[in-house]
Amino acid sequence: MSEPAAPPPSAPPSRNPGSYDELHRRAQDVFPMVFEGCRVAVQKGLSQHFQVSHTLNISPNMTGYKFGATYVGSNVQGPGEAYPVILGDTDASGNTTATILHQFGPKWRTKLQAQVQKGEIAGAQGSFERRTDLYTAGITLANTNILNDSGVFVAQYLRKLTDKFDVGIEYMNSYGPRMPGGCFSVVTTAARYTTPNWVGAVAISKASLHASYFHKQAANLAFGIEFTANAMHGDAVTTVAYQAELPDEGVTFRASVDTNWTVAGVLEKRLSQTLPFTLALSGMLNHQKNAGKFGMGLIIG
Repeated sequence: MSEPAAPPPSAPPSRNPGSYDELHRRAQDVFPMVFEGCRVAVQKGLSQHFQVSHTLNISPNMTGYKFGATYVGSNVQGPGEAYPVILGDTDASGNTTATILHQFGPKWRTKLQAQVQKGEIAGAQGSFERRTDLYTAGITLANTNILNDSGVFVAQYLRKLTDKFDVGIEYMNSYGPRMPGGCFSVVTTAARYTTPNWVGAVAISKASLHASYFHKQAANLAFGIEFTANAMHGDAVTTVAYQAELPDEGVTFRASVDTNWTVAGVLEKRLSQTLPFTLALSGMLNHQKNAGKFGMGLIIG
């Protein structure tokens, strides 16, 4: 789905290193977002700040209608970056997800998320960040329940050492009566190196390793590689992906293959230069499990 139109940016770009959660974003953006079944999405911008969407899905896992809305405010903080951002969607059964993202001044940012399933809160979390030109420090509280003393607490810090090199650390503590010993904590250290043509990032904890590499081969061709390993689960997966664009033809293709023998791809083709119709074809095949899925969608707007 396309992003809502933002107000004309006027603020200068920030040198802030971004959030810790965005360490592997450049490589992950290349990966295809596979879907199954048939999907029709209609997007309509009602104003410069407000957009609505109507989505109909027909698939073995999810069939039904979903309505979504997005509001983007006029508080411009950078190119294409304006606040507050309020977005949510709901289906015919009343299952709803909502997100509020807002920035207070040039340094403080908050993000609130909630999910309601079958009339009950299925998940909720709040994040608070302080951003400067040199670092981003943030805390996140997720699924906090003061009645049974459970939840997840995350503290993150990402600092820019040079124009190209960033380092960070994350502390995650999951606690509750069902946790062995009452809580479980993980400390992860990370680093990222950024150049105009490629980005490499790695995050290491006592039991896991997450590394990624993004490479911009040409204006319309990019590659991404991601490696994840978890000693507790005893598995490791490497995924290689690429994204190719043909702007004159209105075509974007993303594909990936991993060491579990899963091949996936998503093709998006703009059907008309004058009308806002985009055809999306999605496919995934796992050769080892003899499993696959196929999807076809039409995006209007």
